[in-house]
Amino acid sequence: MKKSVELRKKLAGIEEEMQSILDTAKVENRSLNDTEQVDFDGKFEQVEALKRSIEQAERVETFEARKASEVPAIKSNKGGEYSIIGHINAVRSGKVDGVFAEAQAEGEKELRNAGVATNSGAVYIPTNYRNFSVTGDSGAKGGNMVATEKGGIIESLFEGSLLDKVGATRFIGLQGNLDLPKGSAVTSTWEAENASVTPTSHDIGQVALRPNRLATRMNVSNQLMIQSSASVEAYLRGEIEKSIQKSLDEKYIENLLASNETQSVVVGANGGALWYAKLQEFIEKVGESEVDIERCKFLLNFRTYSDLKTLAKASGSDKFAIDGDKLDGYDYVLTNRMPSNLSKGDSTGVLSAMAFGDFSTSIVAGWGAVEILVDPYTQAGAGQTVLNVGSYWDLKDMYFNGKAVAKDIARAS
Repeated sequence: MKKSVELRKKLAGIEEEMQSILDTAKVENRSLNDTEQVDFDGKFEQVEALKRSIEQAERVETFEARKASEVPAIKSNKGGEYSIIGHINAVRSGKVDGVFAEAQAEGEKELRNAGVATNSGAVYIPTNYRNFSVTGDSGAKGGNMVATEKGGIIESLFEGSLLDKVGATRFIGLQGNLDLPKGSAVTSTWEAENASVTPTSHDIGQVALRPNRLATRMNVSNQLMIQSSASVEAYLRGEIEKSIQKSLDEKYIENLLASNETQSVVVGANGGALWYAKLQEFIEKVGESEVDIERCKFLLNFRTYSDLKTLAKASGSDKFAIDGDKLDGYDYVLTNRMPSNLSKGDSTGVLSAMAFGDFSTSIVAGWGAVEILVDPYTQAGAGQTVLNVGSYWDLKDMYFNGKAVAKDIARAS
């Protein structure tokens, strides 16, 4: 667990104890006695010291994360330079030494620390040997990769990381389970000078993050596997990264639409096209949930976007819901991850979803190394090697209740 997270949990516990001291005195309609005052002052000093320690720890963690993501060329004491293809081929041949042995040992250690069993025949790419800050689609199969210099490799199409675009919080390289403290709201009331005060309970809940295996399978031509070109190395790594990121984006949207905590916006019994007042309902519901509305944005697919481009704010008006890069004054993110094949009532497979809220409260948690099981046999007749890639993730949101979601938006007629 990160040091800053441990310190924040400790901070929340002390602040709860301080509130309990104050609540006791308020219920009894008195000031703090000498013992309580000393206790409160001592805890106050602890809180201030912890806040300074948290700030220092977060600086260190930010620096370490930035340095890890730079991914310098890793060299062993034998002078070998690290590459994913070289690592895979070393494991295939059974001759894992030099920089590949160092990477393998570090990767296995990371997964063991995360509580994940390792496989003696797998490739393990440790966190600090790669740039898996993750961006996601499944890759091409490398059929045209023989070393005839023809220019850049044609990668698969990918719209970019949705979770990056919305500013998701990332916890990468975790070891073991992680529980994030989550506080409930505290209510203040105005009372007469000597009136008793009813204390409110400040419950400290938690968001539990647990490793779940994400499996990625890709067939790669044997011709690709023998290449040493930097562009081929970048291509293979990019395709694996894109596949992972796409899956993470899809899983977050799946969780968002399945949550029973979000603010529901209902368009119609059989779905229906949006009108301007209904668009305002998204903003109204999120605003009333006490979210900082200035941090909010819309998530929508391209079908809904096309309809909102021509949605007038009033009958006959030349002002439309989408004006440049704003949707009714707020930022929006276009994504294919927001489905357009939902059903409701008589409408089957034609309805879209849309959401509005502060998505920076979304969380991406990742554990340890990436595991690659190399299968040279299943597709040997086709001249291909099968790579089974395993990585470990969890996706949560601190406050699904701060999002408004519609799942029954039809195309405008």
